[in-house]
Amino acid sequence: MNRKTFLKYTGAGAGFLLAPSVITSCMNAGSNDSDVYGFPLQFPDTLNSDQLQASRSNLTIAEQYTLDGLQFNGSLPGPIVRIKRGERFHVQFQNDIGQESIIHWHGMIVPPDMDGHPKDVISEGSYPYEFTINQRAGTYWYHPHPHKITGPQVYRGLAGFFIVTDDEEQALNLPSGDYELPLVIQDRKIDDSGNIYYNPSTPERMMTGYLGGHILVNGIPNPYHEVQPRPYRLRLLNGSNARIYNIAFRNGNSFTVIGSDGGLLPQPVESNELLLAPGERADILVDFSNGFSNNSAELISKEFSVPSNGGMMGNMSQLMGQSGPEQGSEFPLMEFRIGNEADSSAPIDLPRQLSDINFPNEEDAERTRSIELNMEMMRGHTINGRQFEMLRVDEEVSQGDTEIWEFINNSAVPHPMHIHVVQFKVLSRSGSRGLLPTETGWKDTVLVMPGERVRVIMTFDAPKGLYVFHCHNLEHEDAGMMANLKIV
Repeated sequence: MNRKTFLKYTGAGAGFLLAPSVITSCMNAGSNDSDVYGFPLQFPDTLNSDQLQASRSNLTIAEQYTLDGLQFNGSLPGPIVRIKRGERFHVQFQNDIGQESIIHWHGMIVPPDMDGHPKDVISEGSYPYEFTINQRAGTYWYHPHPHKITGPQVYRGLAGFFIVTDDEEQALNLPSGDYELPLVIQDRKIDDSGNIYYNPSTPERMMTGYLGGHILVNGIPNPYHEVQPRPYRLRLLNGSNARIYNIAFRNGNSFTVIGSDGGLLPQPVESNELLLAPGERADILVDFSNGFSNNSAELISKEFSVPSNGGMMGNMSQLMGQSGPEQGSEFPLMEFRIGNEADSSAPIDLPRQLSDINFPNEEDAERTRSIELNMEMMRGHTINGRQFEMLRVDEEVSQGDTEIWEFINNSAVPHPMHIHVVQFKVLSRSGSRGLLPTETGWKDTVLVMPGERVRVIMTFDAPKGLYVFHCHNLEHEDAGMMANLKIV
């Protein structure tokens, strides 16, 4: 596929100078032209070293796009960590990128000096990590966490899967090996010369976050992957800075949601679409032997609505020159090309109960906290009226306590809220959407739409110390939408 054809279907190049509606129409191109998906999907290798080296590299992507990139161990995305519950994980983070950085193990329950707090950044040299995997199987991930520059470091390539297994999950005999597909979905901006660039405008930093017009899956633009007509497990990670995806198949075919941020759901949930905000993960089962025609299954981000909660404020990004498709637009992600050869494996026979989970009871909560998410003129986004300060304690909780937190979004834009070193259960969401399929299980990141109030319950069992919670729209986080949580 030549560059001109690719830009035509992904709304890049000169399209970034057009109105958002024009760009969106480019991204809405269907799969009638096979050139939409011209590059084979790739998968990072499994980490086989006791070192994660972050380094700079001038990368060529899909033979024609360039990126002034950052890589872990020379890989884009970073190498996959695969480990079993109860094992000891140890690795040396080597920082050779020429600026401050530190690694956060997103979703993992670790001691404070292992969590990647921004106060622990290093400018060069190494930082040792060592901790025991003491949580259930799940699709977790790792990425940098320096204050004010997390967004550009993740955007330029520093992120990877951290996959934990355990006996409970292995007993289900889920698709594995070639039939388990870890997919990190990210959006990027590309200029007329084919350069992937990061240069957020003021409205992008203050309002929308950085929304690109190109979709990359595992670092490959709008790829295809050849599959057999049988069940597959897709481990989905939204690794974008700000964009929310509504995962669906273009033909409306259903899939089975089996896992969320914190591992297996209590029961499998059938769905034909699934919202996934930055930082969130979902495990789904897809049977490519059923419901797809023309030997093709096209994965898209389906259109969805974002509540305005502010009238003119909601359109400010366009008025101030924001480029790129609006949040909630529909566009293609990737294609699965289904082979004709029948597979001899038996269908997946899922039990009604996937996992035995004991969620905290509301009546056992020692406290309920209100976490106000606001947009303040001349300051930007705040948490309870404050922006981040490195060592100020914003919320203090007692180790072992169970609490309910209510996130209240008074702003005009979505906020995916992430709490470090805990997994929580979503109790309720105001409005008509109700809980998402993934919200029937453990979560560490929750999407709070404009005007919504979302209640979550959690027990603070992590080691005592200082951690953070923040918006996982990385431009919001870098601008100070983060707070310190101290477990005492």
